[in-house]
Order: sequence, then C-alpha cells, then structure tokens
Amino acid sequence: MKIIVLGSGVIGVSAAYVLSSRGHEVEVIERQAQSGCETSFANGGQLSFSHAEPWANPGVLPKVLKWMFKDDAPLVFRPRADLEMMKWGLKFLMNCTANRALSNSVSLLKLGLYSKKKMEQLRVFSGVTFDNRRDGILHIFSQQHEFDHAVEQARFQERLGCPAEIADRKKCIQLEPALEHAGKPVVGGIFQPLDESGDALTFTQELAKRCISEYKAVFNYGTQLRAINHSGGRITSVTTDKGEHKADAYILSLGSYSPIYLKPLGIRVPIYPMKGYSVTFPANHYAPALSLTDGEHKIVYSRLGDRLRIAGTAEFAGYNATVRPERIAPIVRAVKQLFPKCEFGAPTSEWACLRPSTPDGPPIIGKTLYDNLYLNTGHGTLGWTQAAGSATLIADIIENRPTEISLDGLTLARY
Repeated sequence: MKIIVLGSGVIGVSAAYVLSSRGHEVEVIERQAQSGCETSFANGGQLSFSHAEPWANPGVLPKVLKWMFKDDAPLVFRPRADLEMMKWGLKFLMNCTANRALSNSVSLLKLGLYSKKKMEQLRVFSGVTFDNRRDGILHIFSQQHEFDHAVEQARFQERLGCPAEIADRKKCIQLEPALEHAGKPVVGGIFQPLDESGDALTFTQELAKRCISEYKAVFNYGTQLRAINHSGGRITSVTTDKGEHKADAYILSLGSYSPIYLKPLGIRVPIYPMKGYSVTFPANHYAPALSLTDGEHKIVYSRLGDRLRIAGTAEFAGYNATVRPERIAPIVRAVKQLFPKCEFGAPTSEWACLRPSTPDGPPIIGKTLYDNLYLNTGHGTLGWTQAAGSATLIADIIENRPTEISLDGLTLARY
C-alpha cells in the first residue's frame, strides 16, 4: 500500500518508520528543510510515559484567573477575538471536572505505558541513538499541598500499573545530588522509574534517515501543502506547491495546523496551539544529571550530553511562535534559583513552539469520515512520549488489525 504522511515531526516520522518497516511504500510531505524542525526541534527532552494528569483538572481552575495576566505564570491565556480559542477554552473548562480528569488520566496513562513498550522495541529495532538516559524522571515540589496532590495522583496511577517512588527531601538529593544546593525549598518528590530523557530532534532526524536508507521512504522536504482533495468519500490526492501527490491512504500529522487543513473537508478537530518555550545551557559539574520536573513552575530539565535543556510554560496566543523575552526570563530565573551553583551565563539557545493541544489532553488517533484519511495529531506536550505507541496504533488501524490497546478516549469520536 502507498501511504502519504503529512508532516515530518516526531509523530509523522515515527508513523512513517513503522509503516515503511512493515513493507508499505511511504511518502512524507514536509514544509521545512528537515524533519523535526518545528514542535520537535528543542522540546524538553523528556519521555514522560508516566505523566498522565491532564492540564484540564479541578486544581487548575482557581489558578487560571490568577495566571491570566502574569507574564511569568505557568499557564497564560491571552484574551483575543479568536472564536476557535473561545470554543477550545469552553471545552477545556468542561474537562476540568473530577470525573473527566480521571477519565482523561486513564487514557493518557494507557497510551503512555503502551508507548513505553513500543519505544523500547523501536529503539532496539532501529538502532537510533539520541543522548538517551533511562534512569527515570524526578518530579520535585516546593509546596506541601502540591506534593500531597502529586502523591494522590501517583498512588492512583500505581493501581493502573505505573510504579512510582514517594521521596522525601533526603531521598530527592540522593537521586539528584545537584538538589543539595537548591536555592528554594524541596519538600518532596515523586520518582518515576519508567521515564526517560534524550534529544527529540536527534531521534526524529536519525529515524527519518533510517526510513530513507533502509526502507526507501521518500521525504519531500521544502514542500508546502496547499490542499487535500476528495471525491466520493475518499481522499484522491494532495496538492502542494510542487505538484500533486497520490496514495492509497493518507495520515495527517500536522500538529497545531491540523484544524486548518481539515476544516475544508468538513472535519472539526478541537486542537489549538499551546505555545511553549525552552532554553539550552552548557552543562557544567553542578548541573543535574537526572531529568527533573519542577512542579511549582511546570518546568522540565533534561541533560542532553554536554547540554542542559530547560523547557516549560504554556501560553495561548494564537499561531504566533515568536520568542518573547518576558516568557524566557521566568525559565532562566527558575534554573538559576534551583541550581545557584551552576552560575549559568546566557543561554546558548532560546526557542518557542506551538504544541498541538486538545482540551481534554489525549491526542486524536484513528479514522475520519473519509475512508482513507487518518489522524495522528493533537499530542500537546507529550508528542515524543506518545510517538511510538501512536505510530503503532495508526499502522494497525490502516491495516485493519486489532489494536493492542483500546482506542476509547483517543479517537475523534469522543467529541
């Protein structure tokens, strides 16, 4: 079967690899000059398979109004005359109930644990290397009430097969000695042993190279998608700035831009760009080795060889990926406060991206109203984490195989 994958971020490339390794003829269309040059480019570097609490939960409601107009807040909604943002925001609020948050947590954890298994298989099968560390992720907390909530979430996830270790301050320092000199309180932490870290860009680009060299997949870089054409309930072709492309099946993995291309087809997907930021510093002796998540600031830290990647914040400001200094500054302040011994200078890079976020948290994977058009998009902050599992699911769906996990809570039908 010939399959066209629209989009060459980590989601699209992972699907291309799985499908081409199964013997399909795969063609990828990507507007950038290389794979992974948008949302996958400089992300937080975490494979957080254990992360299953959606942004939309009862605890976030009291904070939203307080955060709305603060440039250094973890989550910022910038009010604007944007109907799609308003509709997305209403759906987000509807998912902030305890029952909905619980259901969405189950869906996220189901996909996360499945993706852990599939990432291991993909790593071994492909041989790709990417500064991978497989020694877990430590979530640290500065406020007792937030730590207590995290303990409840961890105990809930343990009942679903996701192990965690509750750590006091002493244990946190044992796990990551750099925390001994922390410039703010660390009241405790949750250690997730299943989790990993690494360089998502390297992973994506190396996997794309293997698609080409080992399975003869075709990657059309520098190619702008213009239209998705259809007739009689099927996609007939896609039009680009370099001509028309035809296939038996089509996978749309265009991240935050997915709604723009699906709307003319009569398909509405509640995906909106959640802008995130990252900075990268040279890693010195005092920098952490273990990947960390700071629960207070919603900031993650990952050691990538001789670099330290720090990423975080969520800003809803439309399709604007401009790096705003006032959003970078809180990240830099946070790392200097947590690790004062590092004595960091200026970052070697500052970056922003548009994460394709659904209002409930899980991505959208599966069939559409067109027989040969499939969705693999809307992964939000967990794109790399969920990439291998999502790729296997979409390949099984296209091949009409039974999926290894239930698709409940993951398809477009839930909306």
